[in-house]
Amino acid sequence: MARFSTHIIFTSVLCQLTVTAASGTPKEVAGALDGSVTFTLNTTEVKVDSVVWTFKTLFLAIINKNGTIKSQSYEERIVFLDRHSMKLSQLKKNDSGDYRAEIHIASNSLSSPFMQEYVLHVHEHLSRPKVNTDSQSSKDGTCILNLTCSVERGGENVTYSWKAVGQTVDEFHDSANLSISWRLGEKDKTIICTARNPVSSSSSTPLLAQKLCKDAAKDLNSPRVLKYILCVTLVLVLFCILLVTILFRWIPKGKENETRRRCAKHTLFHCADPQSGEESQLPTCNATPAKVIKL
Repeated sequence: MARFSTHIIFTSVLCQLTVTAASGTPKEVAGALDGSVTFTLNTTEVKVDSVVWTFKTLFLAIINKNGTIKSQSYEERIVFLDRHSMKLSQLKKNDSGDYRAEIHIASNSLSSPFMQEYVLHVHEHLSRPKVNTDSQSSKDGTCILNLTCSVERGGENVTYSWKAVGQTVDEFHDSANLSISWRLGEKDKTIICTARNPVSSSSSTPLLAQKLCKDAAKDLNSPRVLKYILCVTLVLVLFCILLVTILFRWIPKGKENETRRRCAKHTLFHCADPQSGEESQLPTCNATPAKVIKL
């Protein structure tokens, strides 16, 4: 019954509050998914009568001289440290947002409460980044690679950096994209991408520039590329055959036929009759000739 009465008093106080005094800009707080975060409240210099904690427009808890009252939805997730600082555990993605602590000073019970605001961002632990080769080219024996680093479910506030180790000076780049060059005969480079967010960091498997250049060259000889080259070659061959066929069909055959007719008229065969021995001039000779003389 005492707890219920305290909750009624607290509700009545909230209804009467119209103006609050803000304490500077909201504090940025980062928490890991399924982890915990503490909203630190420094009240050692003042005598506090009560502190009211809210999340957006939802009531979380109230602390006063009579004890602590927590929202039933957050009762097992909220713990108070050094009397007033609040620890929220088992963080979820939808816990991200604005939190507020309204501090009521005992000596000024009639004045507006002092307010401290927080902005909570809940992040996931980053998985191992993946490195993809977007494109590659070769000029004067130098392999040029364009690399991209990414993580799954990275969310907001993820930054990327690269480290290339192995040559005279280590190289560092702050970006999700990296362009590198490697020349045959040079000392190999070891390339590592690192992804970071406010609660975690993760690095990719070390990659060798020499192997990346070889893998990119193999892509040019991949089955897909070979099929494309074969198709283009086949189309060109068929086109050439069709062109030759058309050209042969367009060659004029009239003169060739006329020449054959003229030869048939002026070429006579002398055929000898086997019985009479007489010869006759015929264009053709069906009987077996004793002799054939071409005039």
